[in-house]
This record gives sequence, C-alpha cells and structure tokens, in this order.
Amino acid sequence: MAFFPEFPFKGERVDSLLARIPRSLIPMALLTGIVVHSYVWFVLVRASVNFDWIALLLAFAGRFVLLLALATVYLGNHPVRQWIWRVPAFAILEVAVEAIYVAVLIKLGAERIGTEHARQRDWWGIVSDIVIYHGIAIVLFSMVLAVVVQTVRYALLKHEHRDSTVIKIHDEREMEKAEELIEARGERAAEKRNTGSNRAV
Repeated sequence: MAFFPEFPFKGERVDSLLARIPRSLIPMALLTGIVVHSYVWFVLVRASVNFDWIALLLAFAGRFVLLLALATVYLGNHPVRQWIWRVPAFAILEVAVEAIYVAVLIKLGAERIGTEHARQRDWWGIVSDIVIYHGIAIVLFSMVLAVVVQTVRYALLKHEHRDSTVIKIHDEREMEKAEELIEARGERAAEKRNTGSNRAV
C-alpha cells in the first residue's frame, strides 16, 4: 500500500489486523500514548536511580521522536486533505490516553516528575504539559509534513508530465521524419517513372 496516498483507502482488499492498525485512529492514538509515556517513564526511572542529565535529555527528545514518528505512520496512511480533522482527532485522543495512563501510574505510585515521585495533586500539571507540548508538536509537525508531501508530489507530477511531453515531442518528430522519408521516396519513384516514360518515347 502506498504511503501518503492521494485518495482514501476504499477497502477493496482484506488486510490483516496488523495492517489495519496504522490506518485506524483509536488504535494508533492508544498505541502512541502508551508507547510515548512508557518510554518517558522508563528513562526517568533509570535517571532517578543514577541522576543523569543525559537521561533527562533523552527523555525529553525521545518522546517527541516517538510521538511524531507514530503520528507520521498514522497520517501517512491517509490523504493530506483528510488531515484537517485527523490531526486534531489524533492529538486529542493521544493526550487523553496519556492522561489516563498518568492517573494509573500515580495511583500505583510509579509516576515521575523529573526524577521525583508524582502525587495526585500533580496530575493536572503533568497532563497540561502533555496537552501543550504534544498538541502543539503534532499540529505543527503535521503542517510541515503536509507541505513537504504536497511539494514532493507536485515535483514528481511535474517531472512526470515533462517526461511525457518530451517523449511525445520525440515521437512527433520521428513521425514527421518518417513522413518526409516516405514523401521523398515517393518523389524519387515518380521521377524514375517519368524518366522511364520519357526514354520510351
């Protein structure tokens, strides 16, 4: 299946469950929220054991790499013109999944704020950061990605059109040459016939 399709998937063929997940909004938002926050949680837990600024930097940078990579996997299975509603829907659901995940981790006493344990009163602060950073990141990234996709598609179509035009011009020239050759042969044949008739006279 083509990535960044020009037209929406019509379901002409039966795909496996694994193949359908990247096209599905809810499963991809669920997967993204769990994977991204699990990564951050794991890095922060390791950093709390042996405090390391590099680990904190990895937690901050890696979350956006995972977030935007998984968003690309989802958006890449749908036409750009549908992103106007798919992007905000994906962002809202992803944030909602992480908010629930954070609440569960706080309840279990496992959630972190930096390298410290988070409390119930910290839930809104954590979620508000997720809303701001993840929401803005997904929206801005999707806008840039849409521009890139459309620009590349336009360039490819333009190149394809140019190639087809060159081929068409070449074919027309070859046809003109063939017609000229046929006419020249016809003229020579006519001249030979005229010469032969004159000699006979």
